[in-house]
Amino acid sequence: MGKKQSKPEFEVIFGNTFNKYYNNYPETTLDCIDDFIEHFESRGLKDWKGKIAPSYRVPENYNNRDEIIEKAKNHNLWHVHIGDPSWEKSKYGNYYVSEWVLHFKMITPYKIKLLELGWHNPMLLPSDEICNE
Repeated sequence: MGKKQSKPEFEVIFGNTFNKYYNNYPETTLDCIDDFIEHFESRGLKDWKGKIAPSYRVPENYNNRDEIIEKAKNHNLWHVHIGDPSWEKSKYGNYYVSEWVLHFKMITPYKIKLLELGWHNPMLLPSDEICNE
């Protein structure tokens, strides 16, 4: 008989700045963040209710679009909608969005580093300092 394949282990780590501010977020925001962490640790990004995207996907109308794309690619930055303050169906109806997103660095498909909580539109990427922690 063949070996039983083990389930991949998913890991979430905190960047230094994110760790510093984590416990200061309102309880409702922490609940949203923790829901995402629990989901990722058990299933990865698959089937998360909210939109998840690489942060280099930038609308054409952003003035500093090329700069954002370059930075996002250099740091492998992604963002995930976490349902804070509430979920709204996307205009396409196949996923949900929220005003706040969680910025993270995709280290591997099984390991991410949480960097910063931010407003979605217009979205500002984490500083280079935070990205390099």
